[in-house]
Amino acid sequence: MKEVFRYIQEQIKYLPLILRMSKYDTKNSYQSFTLGRIWQYANPIVRATLYYILFGLIFKRSLGATMVPYLPWMLVGMATWGLTNGTVLQSMNSIVSQLNLSNAFRFSVSISPSITFVSNIIEFFVISTVAVGIGMLSGYGPSIYWIQLIYYFFAIIAFTLSYSLFTATLTTIFRDYSQIVRSVARIGMFISGVMMNVQSPGVPNVVRRVIMLNPFYYLNEGMRNALFSQAWFYEDKTSALFFWALTLFVLFSGTHLFYKHQESLRDYL
Repeated sequence: MKEVFRYIQEQIKYLPLILRMSKYDTKNSYQSFTLGRIWQYANPIVRATLYYILFGLIFKRSLGATMVPYLPWMLVGMATWGLTNGTVLQSMNSIVSQLNLSNAFRFSVSISPSITFVSNIIEFFVISTVAVGIGMLSGYGPSIYWIQLIYYFFAIIAFTLSYSLFTATLTTIFRDYSQIVRSVARIGMFISGVMMNVQSPGVPNVVRRVIMLNPFYYLNEGMRNALFSQAWFYEDKTSALFFWALTLFVLFSGTHLFYKHQESLRDYL
């Protein structure tokens, strides 16, 4: 428990630095392009359009019908998946890449996944905004359910940062672990309900139950339920309890692993 409080304190203490470094990383990623940071907004929109043509028009029937129009439904899943999974994958080598910098400027590398998370927020909001706009044109306007967005965004932060810290630390210690994570992530989009409606009758019950235990699925569906006024977060107590139990387990494991090896991380380089 002491390690968890220490981790949280470091995130709060270095929040201004996290914001500055994420801004610098984003600027550095696009400075060599003529259109600059315009690509930061254009890329997710282009990718969303491509996915809609491929999955929403060509393979829509095989993916199962949704109560909400497929395009905004899919975009919300894409936004949430991109923020959570994208942060985890990009954070795997963050500790390794920032160890020297942390020694020079005297900050804890525990903030490395947080920097990546903040850098990915803009793409998340761009795609989510497009989804909300299309949803409103389809009759899904603001409602009292939207208040749940606070809860689900907090859940996204808690799970993503916990899992990212665990993954980044373990990758530093055991490099092969990164290949395991990348291999699982390749099919993760399809087993997290991003493109496919898991509630469709065509999905076997056994498969559906396994997928519904996926924390990424919980976050995807939660954001959809909030934005499109489908359900309250407390209606599915089993999924909520499992999600938070898993998140706390990963948080405790990640912080313990990180602080246990913090002084010797450089030895693994």
